[in-house]
Amino acid sequence: MAGTIETNPSENSNWRKHKNACPFYRERWFPANDVMAGEPMYQVFCMKNTPPVTSEEQERCLHSKTCCWRLTEKHKASTEQQQTTPEEAPLHTL
Repeated sequence: MAGTIETNPSENSNWRKHKNACPFYRERWFPANDVMAGEPMYQVFCMKNTPPVTSEEQERCLHSKTCCWRLTEKHKASTEQQQTTPEEAPLHTL
């Protein structure tokens, strides 16, 4: 059950959106599951396909209210790389 998603989390009320979390982060809880038997407590879904892998990443997702922190970091890194990479001068021919 933990590995399947049958309805779109953005359209289903069983998937919770947190007030201060990333707008693309959703989770649903399984209160009747037996954690001691190995059943999951909850399931996480990211609508940008950048789900948290560690608890530290999940904390960042829960405190990134306006955008995906991972996509923001990726964008910053690509912008910095473009600024540090010298552009080749265009060749002019007559």
